[in-house]
Amino acid sequence: MIVIILGMHRSGTSTVSGLLHMNKISMGTYRNFWPRPLSQNPKGFYENYDFRKINDQILAHVGYDVKSYNKEIPKTILTPKIQNKMKKIISNCNKDYSNWGWKDPRTSITIENWVEIIASMDLEKDLKIIFVARKASSVARSLYKRNGLPLSNGLELWKSYTEIAFRFCINSNLPVHYCSFESILSNPLTTCDNIFDFIGISWDKEIVKKFVDQSISKSGKGKSINYPKHVDQLEKNVYSVIS
Repeated sequence: MIVIILGMHRSGTSTVSGLLHMNKISMGTYRNFWPRPLSQNPKGFYENYDFRKINDQILAHVGYDVKSYNKEIPKTILTPKIQNKMKKIISNCNKDYSNWGWKDPRTSITIENWVEIIASMDLEKDLKIIFVARKASSVARSLYKRNGLPLSNGLELWKSYTEIAFRFCINSNLPVHYCSFESILSNPLTTCDNIFDFIGISWDKEIVKKFVDQSISKSGKGKSINYPKHVDQLEKNVYSVIS
């Protein structure tokens, strides 16, 4: 089984990836987990840097730099060289692990490319996707705190990432599970029960109780943020599917 976690930066994808990894779905190794735990993610990112590097190469080929925080994200195109790298990393992971996956927020905007390669390797039947959402206002506050990104820019970036990933999931025939970071924090056991029921494997409640820190998120509260209509509508659409 291959599990891909989709979600905007600062949306709780690290928490979901960590929960999967500690319940016997390999999301990487200590060697390729990067960054190491930082103040904004004290329990770790559980992000396989090898996948992140390929995502950066996919985006660089069409002139997009994630760290530019540009809301205009071009459509990605795969070169033969990048295709070979994608096939190699998927093949190696599939050889080493029966249940594995990866998390990198960049995958939210390259998911179509990855699924195309996975399908070409006849592995599409093994694929499951977990879409993790978080309120646009919380993401914007978190990006402002971490990167100094103006709140309006954070909202627009949330919209760009979320729209690409959400549109893919809604229009795909692949199995997709939708959840929110808010539900993980407020009701971790029930939310994880739903996640692991979707995946189809058993899980350890004690691991979840110890790992999910309900006080870790401070960005859900703060000064009220006025949404542009297109951000507000997208958020409503996403959370209507989650509920």
